[in-house]
Amino acid sequence: MNSLSLSEKSIKTIKSITNSNYLDIIGLIIVISASIVLEYQKTVFNFTFQQQHYVFYLGYLSILNTSLSMIGNRLVTKKNNFGNILSTCNTFLSGSIDYLLGNIGAILTYPITFVGNFLVFKAWKKSKVLRSVDFIFYRNLILGFVFSLLLNYIAFRYLSDKPIDWKLFFAVSIPAGLTFGGTFNMARMYPDNWFMWQVYNLTKMVQNIMQMNIANTAKYVFYFFNAILGHITWRDDKKKAAK
Repeated sequence: MNSLSLSEKSIKTIKSITNSNYLDIIGLIIVISASIVLEYQKTVFNFTFQQQHYVFYLGYLSILNTSLSMIGNRLVTKKNNFGNILSTCNTFLSGSIDYLLGNIGAILTYPITFVGNFLVFKAWKKSKVLRSVDFIFYRNLILGFVFSLLLNYIAFRYLSDKPIDWKLFFAVSIPAGLTFGGTFNMARMYPDNWFMWQVYNLTKMVQNIMQMNIANTAKYVFYFFNAILGHITWRDDKKKAAK
């Protein structure tokens, strides 16, 4: 009985932390502080247009994008549908930054993410029923990887003037596949979908370290632990809803 009480008390504490606004602030502080300490805000993108040289301050934009993305993620964790519409709008900014950092596939994959996030927003407006893993869950994961591998191959093979960097290709394709599958499944609110986001966050850490995107690396470290909290919280909510 004491063990059960302790377990219930622990879950209650975790849910309190998960739904807390303080965790939102902590996440933002982690990302912004890590970026400033490592001087990521000084990262620039140099380009030439009409024979005129320009300097684009990519670091500042990436920190802003990361902050908005984190807010959207935290709102979704708390089942606030505004987080989905915020993530939908922020997809354009995320895709642009990824493209500038060397992810040639972003030009094809991020539109899929944009549509997926919008469909999640529409689905949550109709229903917020937490569901158990079923055939659709696995089907969505398979479709996600098929879309990712196909679109990224087209981008790396035909939209780039460089030979395919297979290490970068898989570092980009695997997270994108998890994104597609995870986003499709988010529409049906599977509590176990948070486990897939944990795997996704690990792969994105690797990708962003390769791209030297410090702001995003710090973000996905935070997301990894947030996904653990989301998994526990949603599973408990589903269990209580079934009673």
